[in-house]
Amino acid sequence: MSKYAPRKVTTGTICSTPDYAVGCFEDDRTLKARGPRGDNQLGVSLDEWCFRYRREVTAVDGWWSVEELIGWGFGHAPVVMANEAHNGLARCIRTREMGVRMIRAAHEAGVRRLAMEALPWPAPGTPGPIVAIPPVSGGYLAQPDMRRLITTALELGWSLWAYEAQPPAGTGQAEMLTREFTNWRDREQARNLCHLRAAAPADPLLVWCGNGHACKQRDSEWVPMGWHFRAMSGTDPFVIDQTVTVAFDRRSQPWVQDLLASVGQALAAHGGTAGILRDHAPAPLNTWPGVDAVIISTHNALA
Repeated sequence: MSKYAPRKVTTGTICSTPDYAVGCFEDDRTLKARGPRGDNQLGVSLDEWCFRYRREVTAVDGWWSVEELIGWGFGHAPVVMANEAHNGLARCIRTREMGVRMIRAAHEAGVRRLAMEALPWPAPGTPGPIVAIPPVSGGYLAQPDMRRLITTALELGWSLWAYEAQPPAGTGQAEMLTREFTNWRDREQARNLCHLRAAAPADPLLVWCGNGHACKQRDSEWVPMGWHFRAMSGTDPFVIDQTVTVAFDRRSQPWVQDLLASVGQALAAHGGTAGILRDHAPAPLNTWPGVDAVIISTHNALA
């Protein structure tokens, strides 16, 4: 198990659970637990226990670091999907910075494969492996934060894979803006990811996408990649949404400001950015559609 896997949350003056009352004995600065069958040495020093406890109390309300969230995700699913926030070439750099941390944490969990929406196919019908950043003069791949994310994976020895849909020759810009094309694109992305998964079913896979493509919930007009992937592959991916608090219109919505204020202590404990399982989240995050976890932050600007 990854060292970033979340620990069980405990509470108390030092620590207490329904079965154990933990106290410090000054003679040897070790901790003992009085349980249902008597005293037991916990085998840790007071300093080590206090360090663990400080880490744990920050998660009392369910908020975890990005690393802990990734550890949980890969502990429960072979495919984890996470997104960045962008609007055209403007992007929330924080979401990519968290991507760097996710890759490092996923590496600790044994992951070595990264599929990226932004990567071009090396050759027709060949999604990878990609072992270097493709030479580009503009676009997402020329942005330093994106290059940092890709470089992190490459320096860890990962294989990178393209999965973006390949439009038929002659497809125009106007057509690409239609709902029909969007649905075709998401369906093809999912199909390509299914091929990657089938080629190495024993290997966990991190998928890096943009905005809402990983969503596992469909509506009457849009069927996203995440929904298609689950239906086609039979694998339920663990989906993390980083876009919840991003200021896409250059200003934060009032409800976002209220949310961030209400969890300010938890965010401060995690450096301004923290994640939570959707089912443990406060409203309105506990009904966020099509995802398993959300990451919120005080760093939400597009640049």
